[in-house]
Amino acid sequence: MSISNKVKAGLGASAWAVRMFEERSRGDAKEVFDFRLGNPEIAPPALFLEELKKAVNDSPEGLHQYSPLAGHTKTRAAVANTLTKKRGVAFTARHVVMTSGGAGALNIILKAILNPGDEVVVLAPLYLEYPYYIDNHDGVCQIVETNEDFTLNVNSIAVRINPRTKAIIVNSPNNPTGVIYSEASLKSLAKLLEEKGREFGNPIFLVYDAAYEDTVYDGIQLPEIFKIYKNTFLAASYSKPLSIPGERIGYAAVHPEMDNAEELTDALAFTNRVLGYLSAPVLMQYVITHLQGVRVNIAEYQERRDMFYDALKGFGYSLLRPQGAYYLFPKTPVNDVTFVQELAKEGVLVNPGSSLGRSGYMRIAFCKKKETIQKSLPGFKKVMDLFK
Repeated sequence: MSISNKVKAGLGASAWAVRMFEERSRGDAKEVFDFRLGNPEIAPPALFLEELKKAVNDSPEGLHQYSPLAGHTKTRAAVANTLTKKRGVAFTARHVVMTSGGAGALNIILKAILNPGDEVVVLAPLYLEYPYYIDNHDGVCQIVETNEDFTLNVNSIAVRINPRTKAIIVNSPNNPTGVIYSEASLKSLAKLLEEKGREFGNPIFLVYDAAYEDTVYDGIQLPEIFKIYKNTFLAASYSKPLSIPGERIGYAAVHPEMDNAEELTDALAFTNRVLGYLSAPVLMQYVITHLQGVRVNIAEYQERRDMFYDALKGFGYSLLRPQGAYYLFPKTPVNDVTFVQELAKEGVLVNPGSSLGRSGYMRIAFCKKKETIQKSLPGFKKVMDLFK
């Protein structure tokens, strides 16, 4: 066999995910409305384009060379300054490592902390790549269900924590549900992790996947995880807030009050190298240095959320209004794969919930053009009417 058994199994299990990144299937429909991938169709802020042009035109020395493994000091200092203001904890450049997107940040964190057989808890419904990222570094993925309304079930998490547990990944606002975990539930989780860490004689890390923390609606304030639990790593990305997922720029940060914080940051820089990233894209490092706090207009996403949510609710779908991120996660009246296949016949492409750890649901990415959403609605209505 020319490929490994593990990769062969992965290809089979996630073939639908691979297709999301390839040419979309047209089926029998004249027009296709593809809501499978969280690939925003809203343009980056004008300031991003200005900084990009400035970096290219000015061509600062080293623009196309490797940066230090952890990233340019000026960039890391800018990020640290923003984190200090936002988190209320004193960060320096020594606590930040620039990465190839949020995925790069998650992988260097997991590589830095996992020994073979160490377990990482993830919460379902889940981001589909977590189990693969954990397996990349010889870890064991432990999937724990959230409540029916997708909120944290700390009791269920407690049952799965054992002496081999090394970390838990928390993604809030959540992909795929759009739920934001409450401060009370995060404090309960932190208390659990502290107690179990003392019991087992080793810290249990919280890895906060902050991909959508800037995509929050209705004036909701996110709980500050760095004030809740000190053994926290942050995996952040500029893909969503600046609408530049193809540029692959993000960062990992270590809580400054974590024991051995600087050693852990050194470990992240090392894993950045040995995993082959070497350094985050240098052009983007120059650009985002001057874009701290700049974001796309969240009102545009909220408008799309409300348009889509109200229409689906009117058609008879059962779903929660997402508090953040840009996904709807409605129930399907029949088997989710069957329902998704029927939608595909109408040219509407979405992801079955079973591929994201919760059968009987489907994920719809609403970060698309309003015209696309509007034109897809008859298909959503037609398929729901089939099963009423």
